[in-house]
Amino acid sequence: MSIEDIYEVAKARGFVRSLRHFSTTFLGRCSHYAADRGLDGCSAGALLNLYKRLGELGQADLQALAFERLLGAGTQDGGVRAVRP
Repeated sequence: MSIEDIYEVAKARGFVRSLRHFSTTFLGRCSHYAADRGLDGCSAGALLNLYKRLGELGQADLQALAFERLLGAGTQDGGVRAVRP
């Protein structure tokens, strides 16, 4: 499942109104972050924010999917990338 899928499910469950709202409330970034980067281009920091927010909302199924994406972000291209705060 992609970040786009997580966004769509969160929207269907009434947790998010728009891509801009998702960028600020779930990814912890500016309102145009997801539109500019694309949801599959999220940084590890944004994915960590997504993971935390889904946990706060008690969405364990979506949180597990975000965690999978977060792990994948750390090992992209065979190397570990640093996560900036």
